[in-house]
Amino acid sequence: MPYTTTNPTATTQVAADLQTYFSKALLKQAKFKTVLDQFGYNENIPSASSKTISFTQYSDLAPLTTANLNASEGVSPNDTALTTTAITAVVDQAGAFVTLTDLAKLTPKHPVMQKTIELLGVQGARSYDNLIFNAISAGTGVYYPGAVASRATLTTSSYLTFQDVLKGVVNLRKNGASEFDDGNFVLVVTPQVEGDLLQDTQLQNVVYRQQPNSHNNELYKGAIVTFGGVTIVRSNQLASNVILNTGVGSNQTAHVSFLFGQNAYAVTNLQNMQTYTQQPGGIADPLEQRMTVGWKFAFKSVVLNQNFFYRFESISRY
Repeated sequence: MPYTTTNPTATTQVAADLQTYFSKALLKQAKFKTVLDQFGYNENIPSASSKTISFTQYSDLAPLTTANLNASEGVSPNDTALTTTAITAVVDQAGAFVTLTDLAKLTPKHPVMQKTIELLGVQGARSYDNLIFNAISAGTGVYYPGAVASRATLTTSSYLTFQDVLKGVVNLRKNGASEFDDGNFVLVVTPQVEGDLLQDTQLQNVVYRQQPNSHNNELYKGAIVTFGGVTIVRSNQLASNVILNTGVGSNQTAHVSFLFGQNAYAVTNLQNMQTYTQQPGGIADPLEQRMTVGWKFAFKSVVLNQNFFYRFESISRY
């Protein structure tokens, strides 16, 4: 007697569980692809409040250069006024989704849904990092290696060295920037600039001595090595710009690197990254031929203190 059933379980009956799995898998893919979000001051905007957030920056009080209580004993000096600057930002919203047909899921050789989740996660993370990159690229502190004054005049020898990085460290300390919790500033570089820095024999010796999973390298995603008060972090998300290089008369690629102190910029979230799945069916899909998977977030990145970070633009050997 053939087997029959009167209560088959279809995907529509377990749709909630499928959506939970999709969401967790997509968020997991996105989580480990971001780098720049680690180093910004994080301030979440409560829901039902506003799209706008305002940060207040207090200027340092000038230190005294002379003793000011000696002239008239018992007489108080003039009081000191506080100076503040308001930094206001309005959050932006971003999102993307993929539509899959029933045949697209059934006919390919490889698991399309898993690959879609992977690609969407990487896309969401890279989009998040790109928006932070765009904000902090507007910083005024910029250094061009090779004794040149602009991106357009970089030469084929204008690659970043650790001596350049140390100059940036000196400037951050001179400006009163605070180190991160590990006692170091952070330098974020592209893989190409990482290769340039590893040409430095001093840095090579430190890299070879430090174990890949040492305590310092566990602090951040993408950390390579800690040296000279700087933790170097690799990111393949940093944008590189093709420029008309007047110094050598040809097109060159200017690689952007960032040196940060603590609280140099902020990352504020009104809506954390969420994933969305729409199962087949409904008036717009009467034959249950389509489903969608996507992500969305609402956030803003903004520079808090121009003196607390440094942007390097350099040519690479690689």
